[in-house]
Amino acid sequence: MNIVPARIEEQVSRVDRTYSLVIGISAGLTALWSLYRVLWLFYTAATFSSVGWSPVSLVLPLVLWLVIGVAAGYVAAAFLIRYAKQP
Repeated sequence: MNIVPARIEEQVSRVDRTYSLVIGISAGLTALWSLYRVLWLFYTAATFSSVGWSPVSLVLPLVLWLVIGVAAGYVAAAFLIRYAKQP
């Protein structure tokens, strides 16, 4: 099963192996950071609702960090798979 489409895999395979490792690790760290931010947003929303404030203002940052996290996770997977496959 291939999670990276062939067209994107062709583009990723043009990158040097060492650079693909660096890009993959950086994107993975970005994905983990966005997960951390999303968890803090849920904590903040719970705190706001417990004191009577509406956590609706946190919807935009939630969507933003979810999109960043998913995109960074996909990029990390693509580049780390490329690093692992080709010596």
